[in-house]
Parts: sequence; C-alpha cells; structure tokens
Amino acid sequence: MEDWSLVSTTGSQRPAQVSAARRRTVIDALRRGAVPDSGLDLLATGLDRFEAALEAELDAVASGGSVFKAVRGEYGSGKTFFTRWLGERAKRRNFAVAEIQVSENETPLHRLETVYRRLTERLTTSSFPPSALRPVVDAWFYALEEDALAAGATDEELPGEVEKLLVARLAEVSRHAPSFATALRGYRAALADGDEATAAAVLAWLGGQPHVAASARPAA
Repeated sequence: MEDWSLVSTTGSQRPAQVSAARRRTVIDALRRGAVPDSGLDLLATGLDRFEAALEAELDAVASGGSVFKAVRGEYGSGKTFFTRWLGERAKRRNFAVAEIQVSENETPLHRLETVYRRLTERLTTSSFPPSALRPVVDAWFYALEEDALAAGATDEELPGEVEKLLVARLAEVSRHAPSFATALRGYRAALADGDEATAAAVLAWLGGQPHVAASARPAA
C-alpha cells in the first residue's frame, strides 16, 4: 500500500503535520487529474511573489472596494490552481467565495441572471459548503444585531434599531435595486413570524432561483 506524506510549510517555519483526512482529499483529487478543492497551500510553489499584491487587493475589498483580475495562461499552466489557491486565502480571511464555469449551455456569460444564480449556488465560506447563501445572510443580520446592541439598544428597541441599520447599510443598493432590500426585510420578518416556508422562498428569490412560490413574492 502506498504511503504518502505531506507537510505544510510557510516561509522559515517548521513543517506542520497534515491530517490524514486532508492528505487523502488532496491525493484523491490528484489521482483523478483534478485540482483539489482545498489544501492547495500544501502544493503551492512559486506563488510567493503574488502574495503582497493579492493581500492588498483583499484588504481593499474588505474595506468596501472592488477588484477585477483576469488570469491568462496556456492550458494546464495552473490558472484553476491559482484561482482556487486565492479563494482559500480569501476564505481564511472570512470572505465568501464562489467558483463557476462559464459555458454556452449551462452558464452563458450573456445571461447574467443565470450567472448570478450559479454564483449564489456555488457560494462557500470557510465554515459552510455550497450553497452558503443562507448562512451568509443570517450572519449579516446577526452582525446588525450585534452592532445595535453595542450601540446601546435594549431588547425592546432592538428590532427597530436593526431596521435602521438595515436601511442605512443598504441605502446605496436600494437606489439601484430596491427589491433586494425589500426581500431582506421580508426574509427577516418571515423568520420572526416563524414562517420558515416563506423565509426559504424569499431566500430562493434572493439567490436568483426561477421558481419561487407565488405566496412568497409579495415579501420579496
């Protein structure tokens, strides 16, 4: 039986032992001739020169900015590896990440609603596999509540203060897509009422799903 050994190294640090489960995930993907979905830091070499620039761009996004980057290369040159490696770095910094493949039949680039739906379906974080849309939305509302409590809101004042923060933080989005803010409020109201079916349907609408129950559309 083959005995594979992988260690993780960073700079001058001593090698860190890698768990058997993590080794198996990486090795199984390599045997299939595929880029592993995780554990790319175990294999990455020669990418150190990009780290400073990429970290600066992640800093910009974390501060509310945006960055577009195109990666060019011949077939087999490591484009997928590089983008997944970057995605892993982003997830370690608490970003949500999505990877999709543009194709004429499944995800045509000129059908932006389909591209958006695929992105929400493939959304992932360091803690949640695809689709992580609901955990991301729930975490956002939780952060609103934490900020309201930190500002001194009482339990009685909390719903109103969260609503104020919701409106303030979605003000720019609301100018271009007011239905998005309406749907988030509808999702929150459905959860507060214990109406899981409506909450799930509103979230499906937010995710761009084409078939949403008619009863949930007023909330969205």
